[in-house]
Order: sequence, then structure tokens, then C-alpha cells
Amino acid sequence: MPGTEQLQSAIGVCESVLVNEDARIPITLLAGFLGSGKTTLLNRVLSERHGESIAVVVNEFGDVGIDGRLVVGVEDDVVELSNGCLCCTVRGDLAETLLRLLERRSRRGLKRAQPFERVLIEASGLASPGPVAQTLEIVPELAATTRLDGTVTLAHAGLIVEQLEQYPEAAEQVGYADRILLNHVDRCSQAELSLAESKLTAINSIAPIERSLRCEVPIGPLLALNSDRPGVWRLAAGAPSAAPSFSAGGAAADSVRAGDLGSHALAPHTSGVSTIALETEASLDIHTLKVWLQFISTQRTHELMRLKGVVRCSGFEKPILVQGVCQFLEIGPAELAMPNRSTLVLIGRDLNVEELRRGWDRCIAATDE
Repeated sequence: MPGTEQLQSAIGVCESVLVNEDARIPITLLAGFLGSGKTTLLNRVLSERHGESIAVVVNEFGDVGIDGRLVVGVEDDVVELSNGCLCCTVRGDLAETLLRLLERRSRRGLKRAQPFERVLIEASGLASPGPVAQTLEIVPELAATTRLDGTVTLAHAGLIVEQLEQYPEAAEQVGYADRILLNHVDRCSQAELSLAESKLTAINSIAPIERSLRCEVPIGPLLALNSDRPGVWRLAAGAPSAAPSFSAGGAAADSVRAGDLGSHALAPHTSGVSTIALETEASLDIHTLKVWLQFISTQRTHELMRLKGVVRCSGFEKPILVQGVCQFLEIGPAELAMPNRSTLVLIGRDLNVEELRRGWDRCIAATDE
């Protein structure tokens, strides 16, 4: 777990405006429980001409069926494909594998007409995406040259409800997702699909859900999520947190109000992973907000997986964008239209809605003092 100094260094200062341009190599993390269809999606990425040169990092080559006609050459456990992609196996530590791959990219940059532009990492079917996201942040060389562009989580439509009840890993994979691909939909009735989507939304209400059969979806938009960019996640003007612009699956949420403070919290899943959304029409105090976010990110009574928000802060003409994964936070002004309401969404395990509401309330009260 990162210490206080590491956490503080990971929090972007508000005076540093978050910009849209980023020269770092985007990394897409592919997650999903066993049998969800990750291998099928990987084969599509490796075989299709999607217009982007991608380096794919997988656990074992044997799990991915690469057509022999696509293979150009093999070097240092890296298979080069005719469509411009690379397929690399993980040997030992993920950070070392990525650093070797990046070094190879730099070394061959003059020889290759187009070095890879993106990295796709396939996480194990039993792994939480959190440690991978942390690796990209705490290894200085990776943090300087790469960025987590988004997490795509696959879910087996016919099995995900049972998996969420029995395996905490499945819920964590959903909790970290920026996009959810509900796969194998041909094996379920409409009622079963609706139930699966409601369970997924109860854990993660900000990740759009897309139904698929054998992962037959456009590859480009699925990978290029740009979830770390200020313009990607925004709220419709005046929309409550239960609106479609905010909730992927449209599941109902209870509303509790205290003055102008609204809170929408979906009931925790069996695994303890749930979504909590906090709202207010008042301006917030940026300093109180930063201290509180740092506190809840390091608190041991819960596991905070993701948080996203667009908030109004006194003294700032631009809205403040809040983004976080695990214990790493970015806070700063964004080039967005000022929302009518401040909204903060938290996804995690064993979240205490009353305690979080009180902390949010203190951020509002500080503005009025």
C-alpha cells in the first residue's frame, strides 16, 4: 500500500490544469472472471486490422490462438503480427515485462515504420485490476511513459450473477471497470439479462454496459476509452445521479436529502462492493475536499476502488475534476462547462454511506463559514 508521501505526490495540485493532450502511451486493462470471453476478445484484437498498432501483454501464449499466417517474427517472447500488433508474454513481474517491452519499442523505433501506440494488458481471470493500476502509478518509469486509459471488464451473462455472489474477485473486476462487456448473451433470456445488468450496476453505476455475442463489438471504441481525460465523464445539466447519463443500467436508487445535499446509494452486494453517489448544489471548499479525499483514500475500514466527480469549488471559474483508482488521486480544474450540481461517485467495498455523507457535508459547510 502506498505511503502518505506517495499518495500526496499522486494528488494533482489544483493550480495545475488537467489537459487533454498526453504523450504517454495509453494502456487498456482487460479484466473478467474465468469463462467471460477474454481469450475471444484478445484473438479479435490480434487478428483484426483496427487501425492501431497495439502491444498485447498476456499470461500465456498458449491461451491465445494466433493464426500462423499472422506471425511475422519472434524475439524475446514477443510475437510480431502482420497487422502491426505485438503479443508479449508475462514473465515474472508485470512491471519488468512492460519495461522490457517499452525498451524494445525505443530500441526498434528507427526500424519500425510505426511503433506500437497502445498496450493491452490481460489480467488473470482471478485477479483484481487494482494491483495492476497501482503498478502503473508507483513505478516511476511507467508513470512517466504510460497512463491507464481504461479498464474493460467482461462478464458472462449466464454466470455473472452467481459469480458475484460467490467470488469477491468478480465484484472487484466489475468495480474497477470503465466499460463492461456483457458477453454470451445468446444463452440468457431477457429477464436473466436484465437481472445481470442490475447486479452489475449495483456494483458500478458509472461504467456503461454493452451486450455482446462472442465479443462481436467494434474494437477501436472498446479499447480507446480515454477514461482519464477531463471531457469524457460529464453530467447532464441538472441531472440527478440516478439519470441515464450517470447510471449505466438504470437501476433504481433511494434518495436521501439533508438540506440541499442529496445522496444516492445502491444496496451493497453480497461481496460488499457498492456504489455511492453524493451531490450538492452548493460550492465546495477545495482545501477541505482535498484533505477529506486523502483521508478516505487511506482509511482502512473500507476499500475504495474508484472515485470520479465533477464539482463546483469556490474561487474557481472552472469545475474541478476528481478521478481516483485505488489510493491514487488526480484533482484539478478541467475544461468543462460548470455543472449545476457537484457530484462525486465512489465505488468500493464496505463503504459507510453515513460516514461518507458527513465528510461530504463538512466540505460544503466549510464554504459557508
